[in-house]
Amino acid sequence: MVFLFQYCSFKFSYKIEITARTTFSIIFNLLTITKMIFYFLVARNNTYFVLVGLGTGCMFGCMFGVWLARKTIANPIMKSVACVSYYGSDNVTLCKTNLPHLRSSSDILVRVRAAAITRLDVEISHGYGKILRRIIQSYNSGSPEMPLVVGRSCSGVVENVGKDSKSGLEIGDEVWLASNFYEIGLASQLVVAHESRIGRKPVLIGFEGAASLPYDGCMALIALKKAKLSENSSIGKKVLIQDGCSAVGCILTQLIKKWGGYVVVTCHQRSAPVVNALGADEIITFSNDSFETNFYEKSIEQSTFMNELLSRQVKYDVVFITTRLNYSTKFIERFLTPHGTIVHAVESIMPSDEYGIFMRMMFKIYVTLKRMGTTVFGVEPKWADEPHLCHNNLDILAGYINDEILNTVVDQVYNPQEAERAVAHVISEKRIGSTIITFR
Repeated sequence: MVFLFQYCSFKFSYKIEITARTTFSIIFNLLTITKMIFYFLVARNNTYFVLVGLGTGCMFGCMFGVWLARKTIANPIMKSVACVSYYGSDNVTLCKTNLPHLRSSSDILVRVRAAAITRLDVEISHGYGKILRRIIQSYNSGSPEMPLVVGRSCSGVVENVGKDSKSGLEIGDEVWLASNFYEIGLASQLVVAHESRIGRKPVLIGFEGAASLPYDGCMALIALKKAKLSENSSIGKKVLIQDGCSAVGCILTQLIKKWGGYVVVTCHQRSAPVVNALGADEIITFSNDSFETNFYEKSIEQSTFMNELLSRQVKYDVVFITTRLNYSTKFIERFLTPHGTIVHAVESIMPSDEYGIFMRMMFKIYVTLKRMGTTVFGVEPKWADEPHLCHNNLDILAGYINDEILNTVVDQVYNPQEAERAVAHVISEKRIGSTIITFR
């Protein structure tokens, strides 16, 4: 037994000795290799630079490790009405998004009091303009595509002004503004916009009424310009407005009537009293629950809309189409005067939404080159048949409001928590005017 214990102790100590010898041998060989590198591969006069490089690398390595181990600070968030995917209006809901910051010295930060949800926002939730928007946002902010804030126009109070702003706006001023379909929406507690997009809110209306006008008002002004109708040229003109109870239709009805034109509008029975109060001379009403089927049923020749036009036997100088239709409006040409025209006061279809991989690459190159060209010449790029959303048009609308030529038409006002109900009302065929989200 004693012999066995001595034998095991000898074997164990022998193994430790062998292990120590092996370790010492490895360390000796490494030192020898290092010495050979310094003597044969690195000149002695470069040893200083090698040591400096090793020290610098260690220092930056430690700094990078400290940066990785830092405590992350969550970005401040705010309430926004946004769509979380391009799968339809059911995905528009109340979200929490990051607070915006001034991107340039000419930007202005606005605390939103009210924002308008439009049919364009519903189309955006189905993917309208997603390819162009994705490309432009990758250049501007690099922020995630979703959630995408909706709301094309808003009103609020100036919260901060860039140091180089020449707008004359100050903190506390009441303003209104609009955004295009390829830009981030305005239905948030705070928004940032360039000073050229912001105008002073008319003093005669509240925030909810002011939020209903900027985008749709600019759409109406562009439509009037296309139709060559103005305060002087509208006198005696016969004008037909399809869907006169839409937000754009309500604006067109008032302006053309005040300018001396003869206005005929189409609408459902619920909105007839409102359209009549806005100044329509004739109203073509529809009692069917589905407003659009009155325009196009099994045969356009048998539709209620066609029968109404035939019964009147009137030729129109201008026909305004204020909502997107799924069929051709060519049949309306028979009811135009020889020099009459059809004006689409609605956003054009974006072909880029249907592009494949190759066409998307070509489209991105086109957008990049166009951005470079417009930057060189100092002009704002125009990406589609979009309204010109600038403070000049907003000032024109403010003048109409202050002169009591134009009134706001707000159908429903919702809280941000009721975003789903607001969107459902927008797509309802019985809505009148604008639908507003209030952030007060």
